[in-house]
Amino acid sequence: MKMCISKGLFIGSLIGTAISLLDKQTRQNAVTNMQHAKDTVTDFEQMTTSLNSTTEKIKKTAMKISDDAVFVKKQLEELKGITPVVASIIHDTKEAFFNGNIRNQERKLVSSIQYLPETGSDRR
Repeated sequence: MKMCISKGLFIGSLIGTAISLLDKQTRQNAVTNMQHAKDTVTDFEQMTTSLNSTTEKIKKTAMKISDDAVFVKKQLEELKGITPVVASIIHDTKEAFFNGNIRNQERKLVSSIQYLPETGSDRR
């Protein structure tokens, strides 16, 4: 039974195609589309160029993402070092203003640079 249905569908599609090709504009469109498909399949140079171009774009995008990830990681590591310093400065400032009598305490101007961690290029 399956063989009869498959055979009927195939024969029906052939008959339908033959009838549709009786129209001149349909025949011209079919020939143009088939020629374009043939040119596309046989033009290996264009396909290779397109594939290489796409590959290069993907590589450049991957490199940019990798560079951005390295930059973000470096910034986060630097922020981890600075955050305790900022917290220490805020704590010291809070203590200076809220502990005891402010008028009687000697105020001392201190540079915040002393709190920053030493980096490889700044070591003394």
